[in-house]
Amino acid sequence: MVLAKFVEVGRVVKINYGPQEGKLATIVEILNDKRVLIDGPTTGVQRQVIPIRRLTLTKFNLKGATRGARSGVLTKAIKKSDPFAQYAQSIAAKKVAKKALRAKLNDFDRFRVMILRKRRSALLSTQLKSLKKNAGGKAQAQAKGGNKKK
Repeated sequence: MVLAKFVEVGRVVKINYGPQEGKLATIVEILNDKRVLIDGPTTGVQRQVIPIRRLTLTKFNLKGATRGARSGVLTKAIKKSDPFAQYAQSIAAKKVAKKALRAKLNDFDRFRVMILRKRRSALLSTQLKSLKKNAGGKAQAQAKGGNKKK
């Protein structure tokens, strides 16, 4: 598998540490191998220098973003391609939303989830047993020579 997410100008990133954790921004300038300049004019992230280790690279790249682009240029490019809406539809964003939803559950909600999972598991196991039983009967009949076409 080839690495597809590079630290590059225009790359949409998610901040994973600090006071703006969870917000999306765009890389505007690469300062060195450990730090970048980011800006998120539409997400409330101020233009700032941040270590790369505090960022998660997404697979989305902002078209029209150049080195050192100002906030107005970024805003126009974001409105044109809307990478944040695309990110909201991605698997990574859905996992984050699912994790946040589970964190909000109280004790009774977790109990209800456990009961529903048990019911689903029991239903799946009965269905699987019936499928195996039906498939096993056909296999035995074919082994004995049944179900032959004449």
